[in-house]
Amino acid sequence: MSFCILIASPVSNHQTIEVALRRYFRFILLLAIPVAFALAIYMQDKAVHAADDTPSNGEQKALEAQGRDVLVIDGDTIMIDGVVADIAGIDAPELGQQCLHNGNFWDCGMSSAMQLRKYFAMAPFTVRCWPGDQEHSGKEDDFPIVECGIGERDVAAAMVSDGEALPIEGYSHRYDGLSEEAENAGIGIHGGDMIPPSEWRAGKRLDGESGRCLFAPVGNEHYIGTLDHRYENLIADKAKLLCSDEQARKQNLSYAPIEK
Repeated sequence: MSFCILIASPVSNHQTIEVALRRYFRFILLLAIPVAFALAIYMQDKAVHAADDTPSNGEQKALEAQGRDVLVIDGDTIMIDGVVADIAGIDAPELGQQCLHNGNFWDCGMSSAMQLRKYFAMAPFTVRCWPGDQEHSGKEDDFPIVECGIGERDVAAAMVSDGEALPIEGYSHRYDGLSEEAENAGIGIHGGDMIPPSEWRAGKRLDGESGRCLFAPVGNEHYIGTLDHRYENLIADKAKLLCSDEQARKQNLSYAPIEK
């Protein structure tokens, strides 16, 4: 009986190891590409400090108020601690704007404002707002923008997630993702037809939309909205209505201050 003994060649062992190493490094490279891409997206994203109790070095002190003391002007504008500001990173339907859902119009602008008011009215913690990223605010002027938090809750993120506002492009990738999820689920303003708020402010309307204007001048210096309990007492001429707070600002009007 004959026996055959196979002896591995040093050369073949070396080639096997080399092939294995090449496969290993190819696998690592395939893993590294998506990780690097995700890291790049993360690094490009703008910091949102809305739910952080401690702002970064150099930032101004937070504006603070109890939720019941925050005046909601519309779905993305508030007065807190005497300062009127837009909530950074979002654009909500204008107060008098309507959307179309299942063939019926509904007051999506008022809905957004009331949802924002509910967040503050039911706030179990102090509301804190920090200056937002003005450079990426998507606004043409230098009107104040703030990132607001209620405890660990980011107010802007909640508005986007609940389908009550759109994210401003380039401000926060997180907001973009939340908006995509809300759109896929048909939540809120994503459940029907809506004119983008920026186009609505420019005068575009849905066919058949009434397009109410719910702001009005107060004298020659100020304006006020219908959500303000002072509206009926301060408005003398309701013929000169304004369709948005942005329109009021373009006329160099500031929001009517609250006397303490």
